[in-house]
Amino acid sequence: MEPITAMFAIILGGVLVGICVHFIPASATGAMSAATGIATGPSMLSAGAGMAGILSAAYSMDGSLAVVLASGATGSALMLSLTIMGGNIANAFGTGVSPASGQTASGFSILGKSTKDAVTGWDQKPYISPGTDGHGMPVQTHISGIIGAFIGGIGGALVLFAVYTLLAPILKPDVAFTISGFIGAGVFLINSVLPAYTLVGKTEGMFDQKIRRTPKTLISCLIVSTVIAILIYSAAVVI
Repeated sequence: MEPITAMFAIILGGVLVGICVHFIPASATGAMSAATGIATGPSMLSAGAGMAGILSAAYSMDGSLAVVLASGATGSALMLSLTIMGGNIANAFGTGVSPASGQTASGFSILGKSTKDAVTGWDQKPYISPGTDGHGMPVQTHISGIIGAFIGGIGGALVLFAVYTLLAPILKPDVAFTISGFIGAGVFLINSVLPAYTLVGKTEGMFDQKIRRTPKTLISCLIVSTVIAILIYSAAVVI
């Protein structure tokens, strides 16, 4: 990968990381089974999935870019899918509530007034406990989370590969690889936190009305990722 191409790859990877957060169903109040989503913030959960993706991609660095991206995406999606499954098991058998989308049950989903799960067609309204905004992760939010993690995994792996491409010619392989991992994780953390200021609280993923705010996140992540990419390019190539 050429240095200029690597710089643009870092920018693209950072933007993908920011976008992925909007697809992750998460809510702090989910810890009390009072809202649809995993019991933590979207940014924290996205960062965790991203770390899993980067770690997975790291084992494929000897392969082509396509293999690295596939490994990162798969590792990230697998981590999030298992987390959602664990959360649903805890909700169902620990607190006795079934997965249900609060927004869909209330007719506020991005799909309109329908109260049915967009994937299964199961009506969400009968499963909502009084006084809550949903609970657990129904199928539609599960699918949204996997898509988001897949996108974020590709973004994190792309940053890892691009930074390594820039550092490999000037550093020992082990040192370049280690620094690339740190930078990749840093870029993921920065770009996964920025959407928190756009989402402001919980989100039910791609079926949530907040998905319409994605362009704001795209712009902020584009600016931040561009600055980071220029700094890395300058340190590795210019200086």
